Amino acid sequence: MTFEDASRKYELPLKVFHRLRELGLVKGDPLADGDIHAVEIVRAVYGDRVLLRAQLAKFDRATREDLVRTAELAKWERYVINRYRNHVTRDCGKLYVKQVADEIKRYYGVEKTSEVITRIYRLRKRAYNELRRRAK
Repeated sequence: MTFEDASRKYELPLKVFHRLRELGLVKGDPLADGDIHAVEIVRAVYGDRVLLRAQLAKFDRATREDLVRTAELAKWERYVINRYRNHVTRDCGKLYVKQVADEIKRYYGVEKTSEVITRIYRLRKRAYNELRRRAK
């Protein structure tokens, strides 16, 4: 069974299966028969509120809020938000969208399309708005 099939069958995001492979809990794509047991265990505890509270309790409040605020973003999008946040708080001058687009191409392989540039502008605005709200 492929990761995509298992994702539909067990109602878990595809990212979960890739993470299980990184952790060595499943051997790879496609899933072996022995991997199904690990997936069933993860499905049983995935999203359990009691377990989530216990996991989140070890983080400080700002980290917890950041995890919730950026949960739906891709890795490169979180990078963009953090890049602008850190740049503003360190008062380092201007940070151009073109420069950030070049960085995400280099680090994440995301091509510089008009959609990506538009997304960077929106993420920059989001980061600035979050910083403005925190300052109040």
